[in-house]
Amino acid sequence: MITLLIIITIPVILVFILRLYNKHKYENDNTLTASYYNNATDVSLYPRNIEGVNVKYVDEGRYQGFHLIPEKKIYEGVVICYGGSEGSPNFYEAQRLAKEGYETLAVFMFGMKNQQKTLVKIPLEQFEDVLKYVKNNINNKGIITILAASKGAEYALNLATKYGEISNLILLAPAAYTFAGLDFNNYGSSWTWKNKEIPFIDLKKASILTLVKNIFIPMQIKSPVKYKEIYDSAMKQELEKSKKLILVQKVKANILMIVGEDDCMWDSYEMAKVIKSQNQNAIICAYKNAGHIFRGDGILNTADMRIKVGGNIDGNQKAGFERDKVINNFLKKYHTNNIR
Repeated sequence: MITLLIIITIPVILVFILRLYNKHKYENDNTLTASYYNNATDVSLYPRNIEGVNVKYVDEGRYQGFHLIPEKKIYEGVVICYGGSEGSPNFYEAQRLAKEGYETLAVFMFGMKNQQKTLVKIPLEQFEDVLKYVKNNINNKGIITILAASKGAEYALNLATKYGEISNLILLAPAAYTFAGLDFNNYGSSWTWKNKEIPFIDLKKASILTLVKNIFIPMQIKSPVKYKEIYDSAMKQELEKSKKLILVQKVKANILMIVGEDDCMWDSYEMAKVIKSQNQNAIICAYKNAGHIFRGDGILNTADMRIKVGGNIDGNQKAGFERDKVINNFLKKYHTNNIR
């Protein structure tokens, strides 16, 4: 009886000690605390009073999001921004560009009225409501750029295979494949087209050992989970991976990809190379010692867990600064500066 008690007690004490250690180790000034990520669909969190920019919320069918109009619009066209799996409309990127003279839209992919409540089986056709709004409200001169991050970049690349109206793509930490959605109670593809799920890489095919090592144990001891290993394992198990590729050869848009070589959410660096192999005109800007989001020390604290996103403080900071310059140069190349 005493032996059994010891066997049970020792792991409990060990987990307790490791949780305390990780709390001390990862709760510091350089680790990102993701309050923004935890409440990404709360529209009240996004500012409406921005100097030099008029902001309005748009509620038109499946287009739910913001329209940011600079008081002095310098560049033709429109930049449509999407966030990632956190569910944000990438508002702060849209805000930054609006301050520089671009008319921008910050658009929710899911989680809002008339949309899928979670990131699964999102119809690509919902983009048609955005295009309709652009046609009726923006003098875009035919220039439409989508700037999207992570799962949003996966979404945007899929959109560009269907909608030739998209002129340019700026993909931050992109995917070359369509992956499963992130609702494991309503499991399936992330995206649909004409009421059919787009073929996807099944994350449930990741090995049990990989799941235990990189998700289950880290969650118990409050250390960072590592999603990259899950995606890598699922892709290794996928026998028909080529059928899950996003068909970039169908994309007419100019493509800029911005990646961190130490992306620990998924291997966007290698997937950017796969995208470029299908489209030699696509541009890759890769940064050493940078991770998935180009901020902090490579660890993201959320309400439920810690996530290893990659990179270090110096690498992420440098990449973040360079990223903005690269985006600006790309936009200036394709968005005509002829507004008087």
